[in-house]
Amino acid sequence: MNRRQRGLLAEIEQEALDESKPLSSVLRKCVVLGGHSSSAELREWATRELRGYDGVATDALPGYRRLPAPIQVNALLGPNSVRGQRINTSELPEFARNEVREEVALRNGIGEVEALAQRCETSGEHAHLGIPGGLELTRLMDAASGNPFQRITDIYWSVSPAALRGLADQVRTTVVELVAELRAAMPDDQQIPTPDQMEHALHVVVHGDRARVNVNAAQTSGSGSSNVGQAAADEDPFWSHGRRIGAAVVGLATLIGTGAALWPLLGK
Repeated sequence: MNRRQRGLLAEIEQEALDESKPLSSVLRKCVVLGGHSSSAELREWATRELRGYDGVATDALPGYRRLPAPIQVNALLGPNSVRGQRINTSELPEFARNEVREEVALRNGIGEVEALAQRCETSGEHAHLGIPGGLELTRLMDAASGNPFQRITDIYWSVSPAALRGLADQVRTTVVELVAELRAAMPDDQQIPTPDQMEHALHVVVHGDRARVNVNAAQTSGSGSSNVGQAAADEDPFWSHGRRIGAAVVGLATLIGTGAALWPLLGK
């Protein structure tokens, strides 16, 4: 076994390619790799994926953490009940139409995401994620209906197991792409990437810049400079440049109902 087949990077590679391995283990090793290679960017991304994105603005989240999700309600209408009825944003109170979209920002740590996906796959049901301010929204919608017998009991985003698995798959693919770029830049006898190698690999994985550069001179001596392009100081962290691969598939997987007006359908 040569040195390339050993060490931290090899462990990350093996676990990332093994879909039976939880992503939490892979990401914890990415945090350590970021420390060894002096990459604050890698450490930040891996830690965010592990601990979650609490406090991060929605537009700063990776694209793969913004999932297409229809808005649905459960409701009572006299002796009858309706569950999982899809509604349009136009049926929300006017003040909420630009704030509540058919898209949910999933900030949970990756361990919770994988566990939720597993539960949904086992039950065969979608995940129901509550909409902030939902109680007030349902009260106003009931009042606007003009029907004293209508009571919306729940309003939520419905997220399919496929969408949750797709999110986890995006994280796993990012790790695999990163390892592949590092492997291409590192000589066989090197186990830990240099800061320049790591920065270049992140740039390639995120921005799709496939231009190859020679960084071996700095690698072998441990000093000197290279021609690796430096990211601008004010450039956003790489995890904020998320991709929306598979959004069309996710949309089909989560499509339920026709989105017709709530009251006529509840009244049937």
